[in-house]
Amino acid sequence: MQKLKAYLGWILAGLVILAVVIGMTACRSESKQNRRIAEKQAFAERQTAVLCEALERGASIDTIRAITEPFNGQGRKAKDEKNEIFFYVFDAHQMVYWSSNRLASGDVFLHSYDTWRDKDFANAKTKVRWTRAGMYNVLTVIPISYTELQDYTEIYTVAAQTFSFRQLLEYEDKPYASSRPYFILCHVLFGLIILIGIIILIHYRGTRNMRLSTRIMYIVMIPVMAVFIYIFFMSIRYVHANQEEHQRHDLQMRSEYVQSYLRNLYYWDQALTGSQAPGLAIDLHDLGYDMNQDIHVYGLNGELIASSSPALFNSGLLSRRMAPEALFTEEHSVICYEQLANHPYLVSYVPFHNGSFVTIGYIAVPSFLSEQTRNAEVDKLLSHLLPPYLVVVLLALFFAFAAAKSMSAPISLLAEKMKGFRIGGNQNKHIDYPYHDELGALVERYNLLIDRVEESAEQLAKAERESAWRTMARQIAHEINNPLTPMKLSVQKLQLKRGTDQFDAYFEKTTQMLIAEIDNLAHIAQSFSAFAKQPEVVTTEVDIAQKLSTVITLQRENDAQIPVRYVGADSGVMGLADKEQISQVFVNIIRNAIQALEGQKNGDIIVTLNPLYSEREMEITISDNGPGIPAEIQEKIFRPNFTTKSNGNGLGLAISKHIVEGSAGRITFATSDKGTTFFIYLRKK
Repeated sequence: MQKLKAYLGWILAGLVILAVVIGMTACRSESKQNRRIAEKQAFAERQTAVLCEALERGASIDTIRAITEPFNGQGRKAKDEKNEIFFYVFDAHQMVYWSSNRLASGDVFLHSYDTWRDKDFANAKTKVRWTRAGMYNVLTVIPISYTELQDYTEIYTVAAQTFSFRQLLEYEDKPYASSRPYFILCHVLFGLIILIGIIILIHYRGTRNMRLSTRIMYIVMIPVMAVFIYIFFMSIRYVHANQEEHQRHDLQMRSEYVQSYLRNLYYWDQALTGSQAPGLAIDLHDLGYDMNQDIHVYGLNGELIASSSPALFNSGLLSRRMAPEALFTEEHSVICYEQLANHPYLVSYVPFHNGSFVTIGYIAVPSFLSEQTRNAEVDKLLSHLLPPYLVVVLLALFFAFAAAKSMSAPISLLAEKMKGFRIGGNQNKHIDYPYHDELGALVERYNLLIDRVEESAEQLAKAERESAWRTMARQIAHEINNPLTPMKLSVQKLQLKRGTDQFDAYFEKTTQMLIAEIDNLAHIAQSFSAFAKQPEVVTTEVDIAQKLSTVITLQRENDAQIPVRYVGADSGVMGLADKEQISQVFVNIIRNAIQALEGQKNGDIIVTLNPLYSEREMEITISDNGPGIPAEIQEKIFRPNFTTKSNGNGLGLAISKHIVEGSAGRITFATSDKGTTFFIYLRKK
């Protein structure tokens, strides 16, 4: 029960927070709207001041239009509703100028000057302000919101009595939706290609890090997609423009026909008066019924006299004044856009002439361009364009992929060959590329480079062998020459003591020394012979732990009595090495450590085996706490013939390095004044 109360409490708290957030959002939105209205009012006051100054100077009608037209909101899409400001100019008797006929305005009454008031017109809610300008009064109007079509209670009844606006209600009731499968398929395909392109671009963090084949596809597909998208939208724009042009031409033809018909009908009339309105309305109704067209007639002052569909004006849907673009201009034949709620439509204005071609009024022929018709035309065009577009895009994608693969394949092969490039051994193969393009030239240079490198490698190997044998010969000569001098002096001294009492004693001593030196020379010869005859490393599967444990057991019994400790398994750790020679590596390094610790108190050697060093390698470390290896000789310790011991030949570590690297392993060391550690890395099974 308490849990239920807790849950209800949390839900109630959440609802309270949500209500507070919604309230704050609404207040913020209302505050923002009020701020926008205040800014618009300030701007409108400045424009009104400019207009009043022009009226007081007696400016021409063209100047007045130039001041007010930028804010009349008339246009194809009416996207600038937020910038709409309407101006109405009155003299002492009537309205003499209006900047827009969008508001269905009835009677307006003069209130106090320079004060903003709320005013509801038949089709809009507004803010209005009166301003005095000499002999004129200026009414400035800021639309706040327009009445939507569905808000008119009699809209369907009124529109049903018209010809031009009946399509508007059909469009409102049945919005157009394309159901062409290829239309949807093209949109999905284009969207998928663009999405994949963006994902790849983000993955590679730009184009510089892309693979060459991917970059080539980008270079090919981006212009193709850009051209197709451009053609796609230009095609739609062309259909819209063509449809509008067709409608304008049709309106012009209709308005000229109505103009000619009414001129013949009112051939002798010198003016249009209110008494003629009922008869003119009947004539317009009959003519409109024959043409399936709404027709309105305005007087010379721009006010409605008669219409074939008077319900549009009586209900407040349309203004009773004609468009200022047609009235306040020298060229009275104008086709312009007007607004019904938020829907633009075209109206053709032509002068109403009598038989003497005297203008006695103005004729307006409206036409609402059906969205159903426009979208049907667009769909008809796309039904012809999209299937080949789809095929071409798929072909472009395929050929871009094939071209990218074809161009990048030799480079990928070249990169793969260079990755496996080895100096010597004749393992480097030529690349076979039969074409003579830029890539062919690159491949040809690579093949030539391989031949030159192989030739240079052979010459270098030969020079290294000769240098090694010369070094070996010098070392052997040095090792042999060292004991020869004392041996020669001993024999000469023995000759001098012949026949003396000391001869027998000295003979015994000299012969023992000569035998020792001869044994040493024999050992040197045997070591160099073994190094020269060192067998090739044969890598097999070996129990490294068992080999290491056996060597350590033997090395613990050393003359210096240095302890050798081992941390690791005694068996079961399998690695890849030479089964016969790997033990020699361990023996050489451990013996070197023992010799480094001779005469040192608390000497200690630790050997560890870490089979989990990495996924592919195991690690063997051999550490001592000796004096370390001096920095000046660290680079030489793996060289053959290099040694710091009086009785050594400098081959142990060289042989060890040869065995380890021959098994595809590694051997390194780290040293300091606190000791030296050798690291041996061998491959796992």
